[in-house]
Amino acid sequence: MSALYIVFVEKPADQAEIDEYRRLGLPTVAAAKPTFLARPGGEVTTVEGDEVDVVVALEFASVAAAKEWYYSPEYQAALKHRLGTAKSRAVIVEKWQAP
Repeated sequence: MSALYIVFVEKPADQAEIDEYRRLGLPTVAAAKPTFLARPGGEVTTVEGDEVDVVVALEFASVAAAKEWYYSPEYQAALKHRLGTAKSRAVIVEKWQAP
């Protein structure tokens, strides 16, 4: 069953760190070949909770595939640049399918 990786990011304090995160992280996403469901630059309307500036949603073939990408050394090397500058929350969740 497919899985979603969803991240909510508040405005980063250091754009150079975000640029480095993207430089290192985007190739890992391309290699994992998820489907983009939401990307940076799309309109975001926060209706509950803390305001967020960016939402990214990726669909992977399975929870295992999403975890394999997320915990890969390559993505973890990129992630430290985002975590150092922007408050974020991320989840991997199994996609529900109607019976």
